[in-house]
Amino acid sequence: MTIFQTPLDRDAAVALLERYFRCVDGKDMDGLLALLTEDCRFRIETDELDHIGRDTGVRGMFERLFNRYAKIWHGNFSWVFDAETQRIACQLDVINTEPDGREHRKHNASFYHLKDGRIAFAGIYMSGTNALV
Repeated sequence: MTIFQTPLDRDAAVALLERYFRCVDGKDMDGLLALLTEDCRFRIETDELDHIGRDTGVRGMFERLFNRYAKIWHGNFSWVFDAETQRIACQLDVINTEPDGREHRKHNASFYHLKDGRIAFAGIYMSGTNALV
């Protein structure tokens, strides 16, 4: 897998985040972790909850998400990118489907800091119940 070189332009930053969401939706842990810096931090802003470290806190967060839902979908993205600061934000829709078929629909906003062509920080504002506990 190719990791983009820094600094990223808008197209490369959007491609990185689209790859990230494809990995989440496909429950591809190895692919997902390859897109993150070792010291990354995911902050669920709406719950003031931090997951720190690619191989510890963030990995555990995604393991729980993948085990909790039979299907995960992210889409309908709207992107804003700042090349100078290597930050990208998006609004998006999310559908998490439980094993019994019940769906949890959300409209979220996420803010990402990029470093060396990877995701170093994610600040997530999520509607409804926090799926990233």
